[in-house]
Amino acid sequence: MIGACLWLLAALTPINALTLYTPTSTVTTITITPTQAATANPPVWTGHAAYDPTVLTPPAPPSPPVTHVDVPIPADPVGAGFQLSIPQHGNFLGFSIELSVATAVLGKNAGKLEPAFLNYLVNIKNRARAGPIIRVGGNTQDSSSLSLTPFADGLAVEKIKQGPTVTSTPIINYSEDLLYLMANITSLVGTDWFLGLPFNSTSISTHDAALVAKTALSVLGPKLRALSLGNEPDLYAGHEERSSDYTLQSYLGEFTQVKTDVLSSISNQALLAGPSICCSVQGFDIGDILSAGWLISNAPSLSYVTVQRYPYNNCGVNGKVVDPQAIFQSYLSHTGPQSLTSLYLDASTAAQALGKPIVMQEMNTASCGGFPGVSDSFGAALWMADWSLQLAWANFSAALMHVGGQNVYYNVSGGEEGHGVARWWQSTVAVTIADLLTPLSPSPPPASSKTGNGWTTGSVYYSTLVVAEALGSANTSQVIDLFGSSNTSSLNPAYIIYEGGIPVRAVLFNYVSDPTGASDYTAAIHINGSTIGDHVSVRYLRSQHISEHNNITWAGQTLGPDFQGDGRLYGTVDTQQVACSNGACNVVVPAPSIALVFLTDTSLNESTPIPDAVATFRTSIIGHGSATVDPKALETSNGSKGGMLGTSGGKHNKSGAGRTRAGPVVAALAASLLLSTML
Repeated sequence: MIGACLWLLAALTPINALTLYTPTSTVTTITITPTQAATANPPVWTGHAAYDPTVLTPPAPPSPPVTHVDVPIPADPVGAGFQLSIPQHGNFLGFSIELSVATAVLGKNAGKLEPAFLNYLVNIKNRARAGPIIRVGGNTQDSSSLSLTPFADGLAVEKIKQGPTVTSTPIINYSEDLLYLMANITSLVGTDWFLGLPFNSTSISTHDAALVAKTALSVLGPKLRALSLGNEPDLYAGHEERSSDYTLQSYLGEFTQVKTDVLSSISNQALLAGPSICCSVQGFDIGDILSAGWLISNAPSLSYVTVQRYPYNNCGVNGKVVDPQAIFQSYLSHTGPQSLTSLYLDASTAAQALGKPIVMQEMNTASCGGFPGVSDSFGAALWMADWSLQLAWANFSAALMHVGGQNVYYNVSGGEEGHGVARWWQSTVAVTIADLLTPLSPSPPPASSKTGNGWTTGSVYYSTLVVAEALGSANTSQVIDLFGSSNTSSLNPAYIIYEGGIPVRAVLFNYVSDPTGASDYTAAIHINGSTIGDHVSVRYLRSQHISEHNNITWAGQTLGPDFQGDGRLYGTVDTQQVACSNGACNVVVPAPSIALVFLTDTSLNESTPIPDAVATFRTSIIGHGSATVDPKALETSNGSKGGMLGTSGGKHNKSGAGRTRAGPVVAALAASLLLSTML
């Protein structure tokens, strides 16, 4: 009852009435931890989805519990009948950022970057030894336009509201400054980019797409991996962006039309990506596109083949409302990632045959903002890591989690609709890049701001750390799915990572939620036909409950509680050493958790961040700062394109988009940026 009252108080009272952000304050701090107990039916939440404390009831543990799992690692996986993936990179799991909220996530403009977001990227880079992969695009790319004239307000992105509600999709104008903002981030953390080209919903404006392509290539150069042409064209007719008789053949003609104009404006004739379909629409599925010859005819112009997917939607179309509790269990097993990935096995094979990498360009737990208690749960973190490794096994070359605004259940920014990584409290306030390096901006950057934000890290961000360390930095990692071997099951799947034909890591899952310890299992690891050393090293992704939102650790470290994160990991790294004997190692896998087992010391070193390889960025100052929420920053990103399985918010979206909280935010805020050895 006390916890319920505190959450109602947090929703109704100015945040500075609670000393949530001031650990040095002499005022008694009220600790609010509503998600620690795995109970259902919390108080009704009326704030932004990103901070919804809803906690679902986990499925009951199996009875009797599984306490032992045999993990036989084949010394020759292909000879043993396993599919061995293509070589993979540690930066496999990256981010897709909705264009309309790009400045809320990345920074206000080329002169002001978000230091906390840089820290989230640095965590990946220091493990993968490669810059993270980010796509900027989404539904709002299709009706966007690029201005070569800077905007007067200093913002790099402007949203022109259309429609009667805040959930209507805005028209996006962005200046060249957005591209310089992206380039400056690359200068700091080596980021590679996918950028969405406009594919206008009312008329095909080839000139706009060509201008974006030419300008982006000139600014981003080789760090521009691809220009994505079109976003979910299989939903254009359903979203009323095209006429009701819009078909696959219509799309094929439009793609050729815009492709021709774009390629005439740039030197790189193999820089496009597509088809970026998402939703198994009848007559417009990936199989239909392959059968129509799209891939073969466009191969010379493609750098990547791209697809997009969400397993469910929360759009509420035609009054259909999904009960999160009813579908929670579907995210808590290996079956979901296997089923989703199986839809693209033929496409992956076809792309590989033509020498084209395939990328899951946009993905997350559900479209239209995800589900309360599901998308922000520890279970989602396990599921996302599982799906990412399943895609790596299926020869995808990257997977990008979608990021949008505050009115979703998993994201990294202020704004209104998306699918992503971390959540924060207010609109972006950044530190000038002049404190970091000579700006690439074509005009002088605005004055520095000395205030920042307290971030709340979404559970699926932790998945990026697991995947980065599992695949390592050697760029030769090959993946097998051990599912079905011995007594592994959908609740305790396992992946084995090979480098140079040698098994170097094992990734062991336990989807069961049982804080009593009765469902912890011991994985008996042994290499068939070979020997193992005298020990292995283990790092855990841990939380007490599968329903947990906040109390999550990776290798003993955490990104902090709600409204107090700055993108840096805190705590001491916990790497446990397990002794082996007679060629076998017994590793305990708690319920729930992921255990990443390093079979060699070399593989551990490859995944361990080099001290100060790229330093993190400070986001705190002496004293207190305050900022208010700008309601304009809370307007929609994807908007009202609900339906199917796309990324769009529905016309029947009842999530309260556009609401703000009263009162100033009081916190320890951003000050100096500490940068040591750079790229």
